[in-house]
Amino acid sequence: METIPLVLTHAADALLILASLGAAVFCLVLSRRLSRLSSIDNGLGGAIAVLSAQVDDMNRALSEMKAGTQTSAQKLEALNREAQQLAEELELMLSTSHDLAPTKKQGEAPDPRGQDTGSDADSNIPVFGSRRTGTATGAGEPAADDSATIPFFLKTRSRMAGVG
Repeated sequence: METIPLVLTHAADALLILASLGAAVFCLVLSRRLSRLSSIDNGLGGAIAVLSAQVDDMNRALSEMKAGTQTSAQKLEALNREAQQLAEELELMLSTSHDLAPTKKQGEAPDPRGQDTGSDADSNIPVFGSRRTGTATGAGEPAADDSATIPFFLKTRSRMAGVG
């Protein structure tokens, strides 16, 4: 009866040897896969290196965009302030122009071209926004004294156009 325990002992030893050989092969396969995964050229290490470079590029582009938007916001804020000032000036000019608007004398005929003559006969104050064209110098050419009727707020517009 001693042969059965001896056979079982040998069988158990053989199973342990087979199990240890299987574990060794499994460790070898895992080691190779891990070395391929961590290689810098084409494995996970390469992917991490590429992603790291892309993150750096994105951070650089983001900082450039922030700087660009800050300068654009400052320019826009300055233009907005100037536009508000110009609007206030225009409102003031409009309110004063209503007070200074020329009145037609009784019996005086209106301008046949439908344009304002540019000044009041009594006070000789120019009307804002009017522009006369001379008929003596030609159809499209301005009259010689046309500079007196050019509104002064056009200077403001040219100043605003130079800001951009």
